[in-house]
Amino acid sequence: MSSEYSNIISNRNFKSLFQSQARYEIPFFQRGYAWEKPQWDKLLEDLDNEVLAQIEDGDYDNQEHFFGPVVVLEKMGGHHSLKRFLVIDGQQRITTIYLMLGLIMRLMQEKQALSPEASGYIYQLQNLIFNNVDDADEYFRIKVFSTKGDRYPTFLALLGRNPQSPKLQEDQQLYVPAQNHVDQLVKYLRKTWKNRSVPELWQLSQALLRSLKIVWIPLDGAKDDAQAIFESLNAAGLPLSASELLCNYLFRPLTNEQTNAHEKLHNEKWLTAQHAITEEGGNFEDYLRNLLSIGSSKMVGHGRRLYVFFKTKNRALTREIALARLDEIHSNTKYYNQVLRPAKYLSDKADLSNLLARINETNMDSARPFLMAVLRGLDAGTMTATDVRVLIRETYVLLVRRKLTGLPTTKYDVLFPSLINRIASEPDKIRAFQKAIQEESVYVSDQELEDALIHRELYKPRELGFSRLILQEIDRQMQPHGEYPDYSTIPTIEHVLPQTPDIQWKEYLGHEALSPDLGRLTNTLGNLCLNSASANSSFGRQLYQQKQERYLNHQSALNRDIVSRKEAWTLGEIQKRSKDLAQVAIKVWKWADSQT
Repeated sequence: MSSEYSNIISNRNFKSLFQSQARYEIPFFQRGYAWEKPQWDKLLEDLDNEVLAQIEDGDYDNQEHFFGPVVVLEKMGGHHSLKRFLVIDGQQRITTIYLMLGLIMRLMQEKQALSPEASGYIYQLQNLIFNNVDDADEYFRIKVFSTKGDRYPTFLALLGRNPQSPKLQEDQQLYVPAQNHVDQLVKYLRKTWKNRSVPELWQLSQALLRSLKIVWIPLDGAKDDAQAIFESLNAAGLPLSASELLCNYLFRPLTNEQTNAHEKLHNEKWLTAQHAITEEGGNFEDYLRNLLSIGSSKMVGHGRRLYVFFKTKNRALTREIALARLDEIHSNTKYYNQVLRPAKYLSDKADLSNLLARINETNMDSARPFLMAVLRGLDAGTMTATDVRVLIRETYVLLVRRKLTGLPTTKYDVLFPSLINRIASEPDKIRAFQKAIQEESVYVSDQELEDALIHRELYKPRELGFSRLILQEIDRQMQPHGEYPDYSTIPTIEHVLPQTPDIQWKEYLGHEALSPDLGRLTNTLGNLCLNSASANSSFGRQLYQQKQERYLNHQSALNRDIVSRKEAWTLGEIQKRSKDLAQVAIKVWKWADSQT
């Protein structure tokens, strides 16, 4: 065995890696399996065109196709009868080939009755794929072993059943088939290879085992820092994400190869937090970015800047600090989900849920660190329910007013992360909030809001959700006795004066049909109503008097408002209606009383 695992750099193939009893462990600081269709397609194309098409007389050993380096570090410990190697670089390559060989074996087993050679081929592949060990933990049978969620689907892919292992229950709880790249590869290969015969599958296995060449690079455990080498090598491959780099750094003081307690922590804290975000369609790095921004002087940057920020803030990362940071990451997922999915996660607090849903329609994501901090304060008892509701509403008012007026929002990245620090210790938190937005010059006056609603376009095709929100909120305010319609039945924004007037409308408008302001005013608040899609389609171009008749008993107060207007529908009348509705909007998005 020792000659096969030389301590010098050498050229090798995958058959030499897998023919002995060994386990190639993916170190904890690596990501899980991450290759996707572009990488799989490139490998399969190379196998077909550069290897199989060139083979003559089964001479696979002399048909070389370079597949990259595999950097390893031999470690002591583990199973007494297995060599143990940490794969520092080449994880994606070695995992892909191993899974491909496993699927070829499985396909041959399914086609065994169709070929007399199948049994012999299967036997040879089994000796390469599995370790011959007798152990209560069947995970020792597989030769490529990951600790980050891939060992269970790998075992399933190779054997089609659950392993006997003390880790099984924990692995099953963390297993998310829809997100697992091992499962995705197996599904992809089954579809790709389903019609290949047993001889064709055997030829493919030999090309993988004998023709793909790697450079075997063993490290010296006494001299080399495996994690540092990995991070430097990673830049040339599929780069680690910021969250993966952050995880590796966070777990440095927590890693214990003797007890493997760090693996349990990773599963119970980190992976659970990750799944809590991603199972709702959220982005885990966006969550980390918002969490780390709370209390900071500005919003933490995207991508690698997130990792650099965390590393800079935690240079003296002791075990105790790392555990505290891990608990923080785990426990704050609920507040991120409450902000992004309020209907589900705040179903018992309808007022907050409705406000947060409306805030999401503004698409002003910079407010999330502040909103998360406020919700956390409510749970911690450092903020009253009344304060939290008013603070979230003030945030909503600010975001809507500033978006409607088209004023710059660049200061949000400074305002919202630090805002919690500016109000947390103040007895009157609402007044402190209002003082802060005044000092940052982001306050929007009633006059500015009115001017914007008269002159600026509200209808924008790329912001239809926001435009509908504004119209629905104004419509609610105008309804008698709070009798609100079902707005899901009237989701379409209708232009009273069509965006593209036909010849009848042009005759109706007269000289105003040539006004340079026509296009802009057509999309302002005064010219907009709410309708069902079918109604909008059926009379969208009808003239003003005809529309008034159709609007007479409409459930929307905005539409009924059109009926009450007796003047001709001119550009001046559109502006007059905008001014009238602006007064309603000022009431809807009114600052809290302590601003007055």
